[in-house]
Amino acid sequence: MSGEGKDPFARKEDGTAVDPSAFQKAIRDDPVRLEEASKDPQVAKVLLGDDMDALQELLRAYHLAEKRRRSDMAHRSTDAQRVSATVPRDSVAVYDALHKAGLQYGPAFQLLTNIHVPDSGM
Repeated sequence: MSGEGKDPFARKEDGTAVDPSAFQKAIRDDPVRLEEASKDPQVAKVLLGDDMDALQELLRAYHLAEKRRRSDMAHRSTDAQRVSATVPRDSVAVYDALHKAGLQYGPAFQLLTNIHVPDSGM
């Protein structure tokens, strides 16, 4: 078989399937993926239907939505959080508050020494 060893879920840079027919067959052959695809009737109709252009457009739209989601998550990166957290907090007070909340960190686990939080006045 010529497709043996190739990933049927392989995607191009724009999110479309390299081989839409193999992509669709792999979904049909996988009970878990087939069940997930069948949860939304409109998605199932496109994902399992005969219109390969519609399938490719669905994959492209999903890819773009995922890119947007990742872009939105970028603001949560460590560096971005570090820039937004400018107000210093006393680590002893933080660990005391954690202890009062039921989280008991002994001295061996109290490694935070430089704690900053976002300015609440923003």
